[in-house]
Amino acid sequence: MIFPSVAQVVFGLPVEGPFDYIIPDDLAGRVLAGARVLVRFAGKKRTGVVAGLLDQTAHPGRLSTLIKVLDDVPVFAPAFLKLAENFAARFGCTPGEALETFLPAYLRGAKAFAGASFDPHQAEGPGAVDLLFDRGQTRRWEVLVPRMAAVLGEGQGVIVLMPDAVRCHDVLPKLGALVPADARVLLAGSTPKEEYGRWLSVRSGKVRLAAGFLSAVFAPVKDLGLIVVLDEESVSYRHEQSPFFHAREAALERAAVEGCAVVCVSSAPSVEMWHRVEKKSARLTLLEEALPPVRFLDLTNFKMKKDTFISLGLRHHLEAVLKDKRRFLLYIQAARGVAGVAGEVRKIFPGANVAGYDRTSSAMPADFDILVATQAVFRHRAALKVAATAVLDIDWEFHKHDIQASHSAFALVQHLRQMTHDYVLLQTRNAAEPFLHTLASADCADFYRRELASRSEMGLPPFQTQVSLVVRSQDPALACAEAKRLYDILTAALPEGVMALDPEEDRSAQVRGKFRYCLLVHGPDRAAVVGAVKNAFKVFRAKKDTVVTVSVD
Repeated sequence: MIFPSVAQVVFGLPVEGPFDYIIPDDLAGRVLAGARVLVRFAGKKRTGVVAGLLDQTAHPGRLSTLIKVLDDVPVFAPAFLKLAENFAARFGCTPGEALETFLPAYLRGAKAFAGASFDPHQAEGPGAVDLLFDRGQTRRWEVLVPRMAAVLGEGQGVIVLMPDAVRCHDVLPKLGALVPADARVLLAGSTPKEEYGRWLSVRSGKVRLAAGFLSAVFAPVKDLGLIVVLDEESVSYRHEQSPFFHAREAALERAAVEGCAVVCVSSAPSVEMWHRVEKKSARLTLLEEALPPVRFLDLTNFKMKKDTFISLGLRHHLEAVLKDKRRFLLYIQAARGVAGVAGEVRKIFPGANVAGYDRTSSAMPADFDILVATQAVFRHRAALKVAATAVLDIDWEFHKHDIQASHSAFALVQHLRQMTHDYVLLQTRNAAEPFLHTLASADCADFYRRELASRSEMGLPPFQTQVSLVVRSQDPALACAEAKRLYDILTAALPEGVMALDPEEDRSAQVRGKFRYCLLVHGPDRAAVVGAVKNAFKVFRAKKDTVVTVSVD
């Protein structure tokens, strides 16, 4: 029997590949597409993945030889090799980087894999995509449990994505009623080896219901029938290390390969998902629920003292709630600092029990009259209830330097309404701003209409693709110079319709001692925009002590 003589290998590095390697006689017949191999690359021994096999190379010359086959059974099935290609095209990385991202941390080195074979279905087209708009966050399981039960009843598998570990307390009991304990698993583990053990239980087919966080979207569930993305609008689904990706979008890419269905669940749907509904590429199910009204506290003609946050009008609202012996939530952005605002409130209401809560807090205060809290309070969104809520500076929330700022403000208000009995108060100096009033509209579609129209007019996602290239270095001059050099290489051969903006300091100009410069590339055609960036990196090589990251939106 004649075996292929050349293996095409890709690596978890920002180099496209694949690279051809000779298969030695002693490994003939043992090298399979999707298996990991040990080779020499750039003068070092590295682990790569066999992306394909050839009878002969298209690159004449001396080729290196494979050193070792690490997997008796390919760790990646053909469907995952296809997913890696789509993922790389969507998020601007290489197929090798995508494949490494799909693996549990334990297998990203040279450890041998001896698991069972795994061959997910590769479909002709994507499955159905649904947006479950649960306005009150209380009725979603009425729809989700029967939907998951039906998929599991047909012998198929289910993945449930959660934005963070806090959701486990609510989610895991719901999943417990669907399948026996040995047929479900939370993929997160305290150690890489423990996580790997859970990953193997899924791959073997023993576990048919896998829950987890961001990377659980790549769980090797057999006969995958459904992916559920809870709170799909959450920023926690955005992977903040290279390769940058969004778990919701990765779920949709996987569905396109395996033909499974996707249900995105939210009480403040992302603009991207709402746009899919309008394009008829997703179906909307709206679960209505009565929520408290939103009111405005106009500060236009009110001058507050320096470093104070509690206006006279807000003070009257606080007094009324305290008089009824009920609880009040004051929401502030983290930059304000809980301690300072809580101190001011204590001076105004010395007899009140004033507590604070932020991301550093170990537990939610058991007893309080007034709670001063940051976004961290949403960890307890399902359990915490107060009489009234006030956002001290909605103007800051609405006008942050971020294309997601208006939706973030919308989501903030919707989430606070879920935690409040009587009303949500927005303290503002722009009470006449029509866009701001969409946050209080009983018709949520009003917000999405205005937001989509605004993004379309400005050429922002989801109407155009935007790639952010961030150059960072401990030397600010070097970071700036490298960003300009990358810009010059990029703009030398931009295809028609693709534009690049001059490099500027990133909105987070310095993070962990690294100075950051950002340049944006955008255009209506995703393939053209991502292709232009990839072509630039064929020429650009970052200098020592400089790192460049790519994020596709």
